[in-house]
Amino acid sequence: MSGICAKIYRMSKLKWIKISLLFLNFFFWVAGLTLICAGASVELNLYDVSVVVSEVTSNVAVVLIIVGIIIFVLSLIGCVSVIRENSKLIKVFSIVLFIMFIVEIGAGVSAYLYRKGIHKSILDVYLKTLHSYPTEPNLKVPVDRLQKQFHCCGAVIYSDWFNTTLRNAVPDSCCMKETPHCGTSINETTNIYTQGCIDKIGSWIHEHSILIGGIGVGFGVAQVAGVVFCFLLVKHLEAEYEVM
Repeated sequence: MSGICAKIYRMSKLKWIKISLLFLNFFFWVAGLTLICAGASVELNLYDVSVVVSEVTSNVAVVLIIVGIIIFVLSLIGCVSVIRENSKLIKVFSIVLFIMFIVEIGAGVSAYLYRKGIHKSILDVYLKTLHSYPTEPNLKVPVDRLQKQFHCCGAVIYSDWFNTTLRNAVPDSCCMKETPHCGTSINETTNIYTQGCIDKIGSWIHEHSILIGGIGVGFGVAQVAGVVFCFLLVKHLEAEYEVM
């Protein structure tokens, strides 16, 4: 009787471990799709930002999509390994999860430590873009759209444009109410946006940092939980194999 009870207990334990892992894999599957969609969204909605500061933010959308695809495929591998109770595949899945977790921590720490350097790099590139604006038509459209989107003008302040060939004028996209040649009448700055785009973009990122950070922490916890459940499942399967 005790043997039957022990067997039922082991089967119940195995069932809940598998359910937990399948749930986590579903979470990873959703996260992978989310990253793919986020990459596409960045490419579509923040394309102008990436063009203007391309030397610093190049291929951000591509990286998001690639990481999303990796996580998506990894979740499918995890589901197959759990359903088939393949201990070797589960070990590979858990190792990849752990490696990704370490890489994410390293990337997060690096981004925090070098945040000032990144800010300066973006600022330098943006200032170079302002100087190229009057002579390079391929930059004009994204800069104008960026200034309209973020309601900003220049890099740090609207007067950054005065150091370019525009002299004492700004692009019409700096105007609160855009009309032809409105950027040449700026004796009174009430008709143009005066705040620089770098601060505006930084504020936008800061507003979304809590959400991004929360998602990152949640994903990290899920990865650790996945590694733990993989260990428990492998241990349980190997114990079952020894009993047999």
